[in-house]
Order: sequence, then structure tokens, then C-alpha cells
Amino acid sequence: MLKDVTTQIAIRLDGTELAALDAEVAQGRAASRSDAVRRGIAYLQRAQRYRDEEVRLVELARKGESAYPELDDMLTADHPSLG
Repeated sequence: MLKDVTTQIAIRLDGTELAALDAEVAQGRAASRSDAVRRGIAYLQRAQRYRDEEVRLVELARKGESAYPELDDMLTADHPSLG
């Protein structure tokens, strides 16, 4: 399996941004500053996927289409009373 090629970038951080990275490392949530940055990027990527999914779901709703047609039968099935 081939690994993705990595690219080194340089960024400038102010004191509070650097302190935020260092706090992640100090509190054990990241192994290093680089790891903290990667985790931040992963968070952004998840947020992008969620936004894309939200756009897709809104478009389906506008069209009156089911977002998860494989689950539609569950909505009409008889269910035992909770009371």
C-alpha cells in the first residue's frame, strides 16, 4: 500500500494559537504540535463532510424524496405501545 505524499508547510501563529496547540499536547490529547494540527484538520474535514451531507438532505427534503428509503418501512410498521 502506498502512503500519501506529505507536504511540509510553514505557518505563523500568534501566542494564543501556539498556547492552544501546546495545551492539547500538555493535556495528552495530541502527541505533538504537528499531531494537534492534524487533529484540527481532521475536525475541519469532518465538518465539511457533515455540511455536504446536510446540503444533500435538504435537497432531498425539498424534492419530497426520502433520505433513507431503506428505512421507510420502519415508519409504517406496527410498534408496541410504550405506555
